[in-house]
Parts: sequence; C-alpha cells; structure tokens
Amino acid sequence: MSLVRYIELMPKVETFLQLEGAFARNSLLHIAEQNDIPFTLKHYKQWTALVDKPDYNRLDDLIQTTAQWIQTPDDLARLVYELGVALAKQNIRYAEVGVSPALYVEQGFTFEQFLNAINDGRSRAERAWKVGMRWVLNIRRTQVRTSEDVLRWVSSAAAKRGGVVGLGVAGREIGPEEDIVERTFRTAQKKGIGRAPQIETLSSAEEAAQVIDVFGPDRLLVGTKLAQAPEAMRLLADAQIPVSVCMPRAVHLNQIASISAFPLRKMYDDGLAVSLSSGLANLYHTSLNAEYKAAAEIHDFSAREIESMVLNGVRGTLLPDDEKATMTADFKRQFAQIRAELGIADD
Repeated sequence: MSLVRYIELMPKVETFLQLEGAFARNSLLHIAEQNDIPFTLKHYKQWTALVDKPDYNRLDDLIQTTAQWIQTPDDLARLVYELGVALAKQNIRYAEVGVSPALYVEQGFTFEQFLNAINDGRSRAERAWKVGMRWVLNIRRTQVRTSEDVLRWVSSAAAKRGGVVGLGVAGREIGPEEDIVERTFRTAQKKGIGRAPQIETLSSAEEAAQVIDVFGPDRLLVGTKLAQAPEAMRLLADAQIPVSVCMPRAVHLNQIASISAFPLRKMYDDGLAVSLSSGLANLYHTSLNAEYKAAAEIHDFSAREIESMVLNGVRGTLLPDDEKATMTADFKRQFAQIRAELGIADD
C-alpha cells in the first residue's frame, strides 16, 4: 500500500499524452451540446457511446469526429485547462502534450487562433495548479498530406513563443505514405526541431538503425515488438534514446492479451531508458498514476525502479539540458523526502 501511495505522491512527467484522447468526457459532451452537435451530427448518440466505450479499430474516426465538436477558442481553452487540472492532481509536474493542429484548422481556426487557445488554457492551469505544459505538434497519419503545414507551423516564430517544443507523429503506421512522414522528419532534423515520433512497429536492428537515421528521434514511443529484437534495443540504448510505452494501447490494439503480458520488465532490464505514458488517457480509461501502479503491482517494479523510469521520462523531454538537470535534481530530492515520510526503505 505504501508503494501505491508513493506513486500517487511522487513528482512525474508525461511525455506522450495526446490531447485529443485526453479530453474530459463530461466537458466534451457539454461543449457538443452548446454547439448544437446533437442536432447537426448524424448518429450523435452512437458517437457519444463510442466516447465511453471506444471501438479501438475506429480511434482515428472517433478523434476526427469529436474534434469537430470543438468550434470556438474558448471550447479548446477550457478542455486544455481541465487537462492541466487532471495532470496536477496526479502530481505530474510537467507534460509535453501531443496535439494535432490540422484537426482544428480544418474546423476554421487559423493556426494563431489554435495556438492562442491552447496557451490560454495552459497559462490558466500553470497559474492555478503549478503544472507545466508544452506542445508537440503532431502529424496525424490519417492526414499525412498536412505534413508540410505542420512542419511550417512548428518552425514558426509564433510556435517558439507559444510553448511548442517539437514535432511528433500519431496514429498507426500506414505503409507507403510513411515516406511523406519520413521526409518531413528529415527536414525537421536539419532544422534542429525536437522530434518525438511514435514508431510502434519497430521490430529489428535494421529498422532501429533506419529510425535513428531518418527520424533522429529525441525520444520514441515504441510497442511490444521491440522487446523481441534484442539488437534493436541495444542500438537504442547505445544511442541513448529514451523510449516511452503505453501498455493499455498495446492491449486495446490486440498486440497483447493483458497488461501482464507487456514486456516492460524485459525492456527495462535490457537497458532501455524506458518510461510510461497514458497516451489517449480517457479513451484508454487510464492515467499515468495507473500505469506506474501497474508497473509496481503487475510487473513487480520497486520504488527505486519506478523512480528510474520517471527520471528516464525527464531525460526524454525536449527541454534544454540545464532545465532537465534542474528537474532531475528536484525530483530526486522530493523522492527522498516522500520515501522518508512513508517509511519506504532507501535501498
């Protein structure tokens, strides 16, 4: 019980949370009603049912549809603020949140309106709850033709002023059109833009070498297949590339049968700088605290090992090195203080 409580109290970072899967359900439905979506969207009740109980083979459709319910900057700012509150309640001190700007530009937002809206919610959450949030602008694999737009946005002066720290890619890998994503990341690498791709099909040393070359990742979200390729894990470990995993995603996409089957222990023991993420938290019905509790209760991770994964998450942020060092030192101090308060052995 003390380890569970420790996880709740300890400071944490979240590096692969996706905004479009983390909206508070009740607020999202309230916004939909305010915007008359029940009267203008065919099969609205079926879509709301999917918010509660997603068909995980239709996640992209669900994300695309629910994004259309957000029609004003105030809608988006409110949802971001509430996300900040939810993060603070888990003692997540800093989060790099993936967000897909093309979804909102398709709704009629300009990029500047979109950026101002998410930063309105962010600044209110930071002032009230002392939680830091920054943005990773995602290319959605279902919208790869917007890649150049996303790269232009993430490179803009407005983005630099507006808390954007890097470029990401979200969704399942889709074959031939991956070439567009790869070209975009090559350009981002040349421009020195932070890069945090999601490459869950990575399953061999050859693929790992290609990912390192093409994407030049500052961190990766990886899937279960990586654990079946020791040489690939060694390449990532030698390259000192932090990796994050989302265990419920692997379950919901039928990669594994249960959380207990996730190869977390193997990844950790084989030297990967692995941390945990909640991904599409509300659609996966999870939280970052729940993920670290699962590591302790299902995968038998100790307090020290959980601390190590949290610090791997700090390493994987796109912050400047001096800010990472400051956060690491602060977290270590707080770890020791909370362990002492709870009587957890300092082994």
